[in-house]
Amino acid sequence: MGNILQEIIQSEEEALRIENEARQEALNIVSEARKKAESVIEEAFGQGEEITKAIFDEARAAALNERKKSLDARKEADELFRQRSREKLDKAVDFIFGKVVNSSWQ
Repeated sequence: MGNILQEIIQSEEEALRIENEARQEALNIVSEARKKAESVIEEAFGQGEEITKAIFDEARAAALNERKKSLDARKEADELFRQRSREKLDKAVDFIFGKVVNSSWQ
């Protein structure tokens, strides 16, 4: 009888030990899962920052390109305006010169 009682006690102790080990393993699994989740979140955040920077850089480059196109178009328009102004000025000078020369001969 003492032997059976001793076996029951040992079985209960073994069951308690197994239960405690299972709890500890469950805690370890949860802890490891949290660490992995934090790592994944941190990595995703880092990738998000990289993607944001890439999008920002691309938008900035596009804006600078548009600005350059606008400035180039403005320079071209200014040059065309200067060229036409010179032509009109030359015509005006020729006209006035012609009037002055013709009126002085009469």
